[in-house]
Amino acid sequence: MRVMIAKNAGFCMGVKRAMDIVLDTANKASKEEPVYTDGPLIHNPQVLEFLEQKGISVLDEDTNPNGINVVIRAHGIKPDRKEKIENSGAKVCDATCPNVKSVQVIIKRYAAQGYSTVIVGDKGHAEVDGLLGYTGDNGYVVENVDDISKLPEMEKVCVVSQTTQCKEVFNQVAEILKEKHKECKVFATICSSTSKRQKDIVDLSKEVNAMVVVGGRNSANTKRLAEISETYLPTFLIETEEELDMKKLMGYGLIGVTAGASTPNWMINRVVNKIESCNQDTGSTASKYIHNFGRFMIGSSFYLGIGAGFMSYANTVLLNIKPQLFFCIIAFLFIFSLYMFNNLANKESIEFNEPQKAKYYDKHHSLFLGLGIGGAVLSIILASFVNTPVFLCLLFSAVLGILYSLKINPKKLPQFIKYNSLAQIPGSKEIFSSIAWAVCTSLILFFGNMTNSISELVVAFAFTFSISFIRGVFLGIKEMQGDRLVGKETIPVAIGKEKAKQLLAIISFFTGILLIISPIVGWTSNFSLFLLPCIAYACSYLYLFHKRILRNGMLCEALADLNFLLAGIMAYVWQICQI
Repeated sequence: MRVMIAKNAGFCMGVKRAMDIVLDTANKASKEEPVYTDGPLIHNPQVLEFLEQKGISVLDEDTNPNGINVVIRAHGIKPDRKEKIENSGAKVCDATCPNVKSVQVIIKRYAAQGYSTVIVGDKGHAEVDGLLGYTGDNGYVVENVDDISKLPEMEKVCVVSQTTQCKEVFNQVAEILKEKHKECKVFATICSSTSKRQKDIVDLSKEVNAMVVVGGRNSANTKRLAEISETYLPTFLIETEEELDMKKLMGYGLIGVTAGASTPNWMINRVVNKIESCNQDTGSTASKYIHNFGRFMIGSSFYLGIGAGFMSYANTVLLNIKPQLFFCIIAFLFIFSLYMFNNLANKESIEFNEPQKAKYYDKHHSLFLGLGIGGAVLSIILASFVNTPVFLCLLFSAVLGILYSLKINPKKLPQFIKYNSLAQIPGSKEIFSSIAWAVCTSLILFFGNMTNSISELVVAFAFTFSISFIRGVFLGIKEMQGDRLVGKETIPVAIGKEKAKQLLAIISFFTGILLIISPIVGWTSNFSLFLLPCIAYACSYLYLFHKRILRNGMLCEALADLNFLLAGIMAYVWQICQI
C-alpha cells in the first residue's frame, strides 16, 4: 500500500498568515494582556486546541475586551462587530484572509451603488456571515441552483462567491443570474488555493485507488474536497490519524492523501505515517529488519555522525594532510552526540514535524540519552590525547551546546535583555550547529597537525560551514510550520520561507565561487574543484523540495545528510586520481 500526497495539501496562505499573526501577538503580549480570537481562528479543532494550550482563547460575551488583544479570525467579521471591539478598548489585530478582504471590498463598493449582493456559499458559515455585513442589509446567500428561485426581485445584482466554494456550483449559479438580470456583475472570488486543491483532487483521483481527506468536519473547504473526491472514488474524511479505518484501506493499493486549507502539515504527516506503517507491519521479516535498521541510523543521528566522519576525511585532503581515522572518529562521536541531545531537547517541535521520529525517541529515550552522553564524553577524552588546542576546541563547543538551551538571563530583568537563552536568538540553531561542524571536522585537524596553511583552513572551514548551514536552513524550511507553532526562531521563521531560499541560493553561489577560485590563487589544491558536486547536490535537493517532489519525512532528512558522505567520497576519488 503506497501513498501519494496532493501538491497543495495543508495550510493555505490566508490560514498561515492568520496563524503567524496570532502567534506573533501571543509572543509579544504580556501576561496582563491576554490574547483572544473573535470566534475560532480557523476551522480545525486540533489547531484550536493547541492555541488554547498556548493561552490563546476564543472571545465570549462574558469577557471584558478592554486592554486585551483580540485577533480577527481568518474568515473575517462584520464591520459593525469589528467597530464594536475597537471601541471597547481592545487592541485589535486583523488576521482576515486577504482574499476574503478583497470580496469585502467588492461587496462594499457595489452595495454603495445600490446593487443587491448574492453570495454563493454556505449559509451560516463564518466567512459568509462576515460578508453579509458589507451588503447594507441587501445581501442574500445561495448554496445551489435551487436557491435561486427563493431570491426576491432585484434590479442590479452583484454576484460573489465564498472563497472556498466549489467552482462548478458558482459558475452554474452565475450563468443563471446573468440570464435573469440585465445588470449583473459577476466576480469569481474563489481563491486560487481552493481552485488548486479541487484540481488536485480530480488529477489525483486518476492515479490512486482511494482518497483520504484530512481536516476539520466543520471546515467548508475540507468537506468540499471530500464531496468532489466522492464523485470519483472511495473517499475517507477524517480529522486525525486515529480515525483511519485501516481494514478498509488495506483493500486499496495506492492511497491519495489531501487536506483542507486549515489542516497543518503535522496532521497530514501523522496520517501518512500511519498508512505507511501498515507496509512495515505486513512486510516480510527481512524488510522489517531493514526498515528498523534504517530508522535507527537516521532517527538516532548515527547516520549523520558517519557523515561527520566522511567530512573530516574530506577536510584532511583539503588541508593537504594525511587522512587520520582518529580524527574521523572524534568528529563522528561529537556530531552524533550533538544531534542526539538536540533531538531529545526539541521533543515538542519534533512531535509536530516528525511524529514518527518523536515516538521513536519516546520509546528509546533512555538508550539515546546514554548514547548521547557516552558519545560526547568519549569525543572529548579522545581529543585530550591529541593536544591542548584540540581538547579546548571540542570542550568549548560542548559547553556552548550545553549553554545553548539554558536560560542565561534572570527573570527579573527581561526588559533589559531581550533573549533569555541563546536558543531564542533568531537563526542561532543553524549558525551554532554549522560552527560545531566546522570546528570538529576542520579546525581540530588544523590544530592537531600543526599545519601553517591558514588559507586552506579558511576554505575548509567555510565549505563545511556552508554545507551544514544549507542543510540546517533546508530542514528549517521543511519544519517551519511546527517550529512556528512551538516558538522556535529558526532562520526560515525569522525571515520567511522565500527569503530563506534566496539566502541559500546566495550562499551556494559564493561557496561555489570560493571552491573555483581557491586553487587558481594557490589557497588550495585542485581538490576543491572536486567538492563542487556537493554544492550542486545541495541545490538539487532544495529544488526537488521546492517542486514538492521531495516531501517531509526521514527519507528527506537522509537525502540532505548524504551530502556529507558525498564530500568524503569525492575526497577518495581525488586521491585515487592522484595515484
